[in-house]
Amino acid sequence: MRYYLSLIGMLCCAASQAQQKAIITPVNIDSFISFDKSFVLNESKEAPPGKASFEFKPGTRKILFVAGHATAHMRNDQKKSADNGTGALAVSLNKLLNTPVLYTTFLSDSDPNFEDNNAFKDTLAKIVAKLKPIFVIDLHTSDPSRPYEIDFGTLDGISFRNRKDLFEKLKNILKNEGLTNQSKDFFSAKENKAITKFLHARNVPCIQLEINANNLNPEKGNLQAQRTAQLLQALTRFVNTSVK
Repeated sequence: MRYYLSLIGMLCCAASQAQQKAIITPVNIDSFISFDKSFVLNESKEAPPGKASFEFKPGTRKILFVAGHATAHMRNDQKKSADNGTGALAVSLNKLLNTPVLYTTFLSDSDPNFEDNNAFKDTLAKIVAKLKPIFVIDLHTSDPSRPYEIDFGTLDGISFRNRKDLFEKLKNILKNEGLTNQSKDFFSAKENKAITKFLHARNVPCIQLEINANNLNPEKGNLQAQRTAQLLQALTRFVNTSVK
C-alpha cells in the first residue's frame, strides 16, 4: 500500500512540476542578448591597466555560478576561444535571482580550467570560503554538434559530495523544462586542473555543466531563443527551490 501511495505522490509531484506557470519572458531573453554582446565585444581584449580580467557579482543565494571561459583565454601560449553565452547566462541569473556569480570579462592570461595558479582561482577560493555555498555550477559550452543538450561533469560521480539531492534535482528540473537529452561525464572534469576538481578538493559540492551551444545562441524570434529561455527557466527554478 505504501508503495502505491509513494508512486501516486511521485506522479502528482511530476505533474505539478510540468504544469508550473512560465516565469521567463521575452524581456529576459532580450537582456541575455544584450549582455552577450558586451562579452563578445571584449572577449579577446586585454583588461585595461589596473582592472582585473574577471568580475564577481555578490548575491544572497547559496548557489554560486562560475563562468571561467566567458571570454577567450590563454592555454599553453595559445589563445582559446570563449564559451559563448556562459557570461550572459551568469549575469542573467544574478539579475533575476540575486545569486552570486564569478565570470571573466576580458582575455584571461591564464586558463582557470587548466591551471591553478591564477588570480581567478585565488578569488574563487576566497569566495567559497566566505560564502560557503551549498552548490557550485561551473558553466561551459559544448559544440553544437554534440548529441546532448546537457552534460554533467561530476568527477565520475563524486563532485557533488553529500549533495546528490541537489544534483538529482537539477537533472529533473532541466528535464521538466525540455532539456531531456542528458549525458554524464562525457567531460568528467577529471582532466587538467578543472574548477570542479579545484572545488571538490576544498569540500565544496559542485558540478561542471556543459551546455550545448544551441541553447546559448539566441536571436530575437528564433528557435534558439526558446531553448535559452528553457535553460534560464530551469536554472531559475533550481535556485529558487534550493534554499538549504
